[in-house]
Amino acid sequence: MTRTGMHMTKKGFSFQGPVEGVHALNSWITAEDDLFLVTHMGFLEIDPNHWHLDIDGLVGNPVKLRLADLLAMPQREYMSFHECAGSPLAPTIAKRRIGNVVWKGVPLSLVLERAKISSDASYVWTSGLEWGSYAEVEEPYQKDLPIAKALAEEVLLALEINGRPLSMERGGPVRLVVPGWYGTNSVKWLGSITAADRRSRSAYTTRFYNGHTAWGVRPVWHVAPESVIVSPSPSDILSADMPTTIWGWAWGDNQISSVEVSVDGGGSWQAATVGPREDRSWQRFELSWSPRAGQHLLICQCTNEVGERQPLADARNAMHSVEINVA
Repeated sequence: MTRTGMHMTKKGFSFQGPVEGVHALNSWITAEDDLFLVTHMGFLEIDPNHWHLDIDGLVGNPVKLRLADLLAMPQREYMSFHECAGSPLAPTIAKRRIGNVVWKGVPLSLVLERAKISSDASYVWTSGLEWGSYAEVEEPYQKDLPIAKALAEEVLLALEINGRPLSMERGGPVRLVVPGWYGTNSVKWLGSITAADRRSRSAYTTRFYNGHTAWGVRPVWHVAPESVIVSPSPSDILSADMPTTIWGWAWGDNQISSVEVSVDGGGSWQAATVGPREDRSWQRFELSWSPRAGQHLLICQCTNEVGERQPLADARNAMHSVEINVA
């Protein structure tokens, strides 16, 4: 699948991110250079002058939008954490590829309104323009959204990140952004949107990115509650009885209501203070600590406003722990 003005750099599934991982995430807004990059098939470079977006399917007015058309439409900014779901081939391994950024773009709902989406549509399929092979599957990258989520005001056709135009690596010139849902749903290099009365049959919706729960197979959509300890880090050497602050970030599709921290490997827990969130940003938590000499295993666990908690292990949102040496 090719268009004039496109070039694909094929790399297969790859990841780039800060060497220090979560311990480097010490800013409220994550600088783009510190935000992870993940691709299944490679990076796609598109000439903005040749880019267009097709909206079709169950719509009364199929349309083709150019970049200039989107730039002329009303736009909004939205702050949100942005998290990779991890490899679909190892869905229970916590990768903690996370950042907090400000997106700007056109609400998807406005584009669907312009196309006069039918009341018979129950899903919206979103397709990227990249091509190639992943896990012995060769097909374009396609995801889907239930219609209620697609029409949510925060779902954007993003043109900017942190006040700058989207780069090629970030999925520019236009990508989908679905705040509160794992990054796999925020399709990069967006090329087409199709309104449908059923889920997409793409391998990326049927074979990959599904979770097995007590209620059956569920799509990897909304982000479960998660938290990480940013400071102290394993490289820090603390002094006994010198007060320090354990702090980190907590996030999820639903707002985080509480965070507990253990300084003894889960033997006991203390409630941390939890800050507010803006839009769907992450939330900062803190706990004052006067450590004793020796080795300590710090663990954090959060709970969201609907009562969901981080599991101990064997999940992409498993609890985070840090080993600390106190001199």
